[in-house]
Amino acid sequence: MKTLELLPPSETMYRALVNRDPSFEGIFYAGVRTTGIFCRPTCSAKKPARENVDFFATPSEALHDGYRPCLRCHPMDPDKRPPKLIERLRTEVERAPGGRLTDKELAAMAIDPSTARRQFKRH
Repeated sequence: MKTLELLPPSETMYRALVNRDPSFEGIFYAGVRTTGIFCRPTCSAKKPARENVDFFATPSEALHDGYRPCLRCHPMDPDKRPPKLIERLRTEVERAPGGRLTDKELAAMAIDPSTARRQFKRH
């Protein structure tokens, strides 16, 4: 039983999924038809084509429709948050002009640039 009336418009959800918008965390879950996996809107996995996405209000709905949870974003774990380093980097990137940090700026924050790139790819 899908509760689509509780969800934002599908275009809005797809845009949030593609942009990994954290403000939609817990609002919806996205199921990818081609893989049979469902994710959080902030998952770092490759984004599917719009026609291959189903949206759900709860993880239970996705499970009921035959989807399995993503091993990357762990949508069944309500406390799963990105590491503090990632949250700190996201905040700094949002503040930075142009949305980018240089290696020099990362070093000034005592963060190894290669570690920052690796962690961003992972999360």
